[in-house]
Amino acid sequence: MSVGYVPGGYDLFHIGHLNILKTARGHCKYLIAGVATDASLITMKGRAPVVPFEERFQIVAGIRDVDRAVPDFSQDKRVAWRNTHFDILFKGTDWQGTERGDRLEEQMFELGVTVVYLPYTDTTSSTKLRSFLDLQLTVQAVT
Repeated sequence: MSVGYVPGGYDLFHIGHLNILKTARGHCKYLIAGVATDASLITMKGRAPVVPFEERFQIVAGIRDVDRAVPDFSQDKRVAWRNTHFDILFKGTDWQGTERGDRLEEQMFELGVTVVYLPYTDTTSSTKLRSFLDLQLTVQAVT
């Protein structure tokens, strides 16, 4: 049985998140979604998520294509693998061919895990949504 793993922050859950989860589900028999903890996201992005971990976790766990949601404590996916033993790790194509994507592929190769890149949704991202919200708050503060 192939076990897939999709790590993510899933902050401001949007269509890109849904797309990657649905597409990943079609490539494995059992899908685990790793939801980054608040501390992990602060370490990676230098800021707290808009939506707290428990709420993000419940949203992702409630998606029918997700068989199991787990907390993701580290940017090092070898830590997640030690806890879940997945065969396939899914990432968006925005990681493909980058230094961080190459490093991820090397680390997963050592564990016998295949990295599969799935189409990144260019039109919507949590970063774009957060920027829009920040802009709206700035405009409101000025007016």
